[in-house]
Amino acid sequence: MTAPVQVGPSSQGGPVRSLTSRELDVLRYISEGLTYAEIADKTSYTRDSVLKTSTRILRKLNARNRAHAVFIACQLRILDPTRRHGDHAGFAAHVYRAEEPCEACWEGERAYRRDRRAARRAGNSAAA
Repeated sequence: MTAPVQVGPSSQGGPVRSLTSRELDVLRYISEGLTYAEIADKTSYTRDSVLKTSTRILRKLNARNRAHAVFIACQLRILDPTRRHGDHAGFAAHVYRAEEPCEACWEGERAYRRDRRAARRAGNSAAA
């Protein structure tokens, strides 16, 4: 088992906080734009467990939301920042920094939105 990733002192000036391997797994899936249910499907965790893990990640990174957590994790080199282009999380990171997203991130965002719309339509069709 590897040691947890150190992320820096807590906002209260307390001891150094770290991310567990479970939290790192969830954070990586979040960075790929997966929903809590999709993360649960890809792992052996329940949706509620993924939600609680995500909440711990946000608290440890002092992030306001999932996109902010990915952005902070890239800045701290917990996640590879070179992978943050061409997908939904890369687009969100640009927006968070008040930058115009690069073309690769716009394309990734369009693909993400198409996939989400298709998933919603498929869910609505199944209910009918």
